[in-house]
Amino acid sequence: MVKLNSGYKMPTLGLGTWTLTGQVCEDAVYAALKSGYRLIDTAKYYGNESEVGKAVARAISDGICKREEIFITTKLLPWSSNPDRDIEDSLQELGVSYIDLCLLHQHGSASGDDAVYNSMIRAVKGGRVRSIGISNFYTGKAVSHFINDFEIPPAVIQNENHLKYQNSSLKNWAAKKGIFIESYYPFGGRGHTAEHLKNPQVLEIANKHNKAAAQVIVRWHLQEGYIAIPGSSNSSHIAENFDIWDFQLSDSEMKELSKLNTGKRYENW
Repeated sequence: MVKLNSGYKMPTLGLGTWTLTGQVCEDAVYAALKSGYRLIDTAKYYGNESEVGKAVARAISDGICKREEIFITTKLLPWSSNPDRDIEDSLQELGVSYIDLCLLHQHGSASGDDAVYNSMIRAVKGGRVRSIGISNFYTGKAVSHFINDFEIPPAVIQNENHLKYQNSSLKNWAAKKGIFIESYYPFGGRGHTAEHLKNPQVLEIANKHNKAAAQVIVRWHLQEGYIAIPGSSNSSHIAENFDIWDFQLSDSEMKELSKLNTGKRYENW
């Protein structure tokens, strides 16, 4: 857990639900909560908030966890015509009385970004959202607007981060501002996972610790100070990705993995 600048605590490892839909999504979220995850990440754009909500309700009903133990993140698009209503819709879809973290999903027009961000601030004041942040903003210059020009600064920046794109400069800059960086695509994202999971350096370290390559990568994210949200629909992989608390990467192993950075993202949004 980390303590956000909002005063709330956030788990450092969660389940990402991008591309998960229908029963597959519900079952994946339920499996994650059963495996010990307490952070679930969704977005209005994903179209799966209701499935996430059903899984959460099911897990609570089955005694796996309580609502106050679960940290739910959703995101709003910057071109929304009514972000206040979007937040209400997300609450209804998720079946919850508050959202733990709400993010501006990506950069749009300046006016659209500001409208969504102001809407999230209103939701915080109204008790419907606890913490707010932004996603897909990659420089201190881009982030500074949300720190300097609004009453409530971002608590989290959710960006593409992985071994090939580490962006430690933003992470270090944000840390000084009391902001955490959250990694989506921790394994590189769909179409690039093999490049990460079959990397010789990763496999060598994995063999040394008797762990899977995915576990080494998740461990790297956490030790680097990132929050990570690997996505999967496979219950075995979901459980494996969470089973990373019984080992630690050495300083030399961390340095070896840092050398894999190319400084290039896979996506362009």
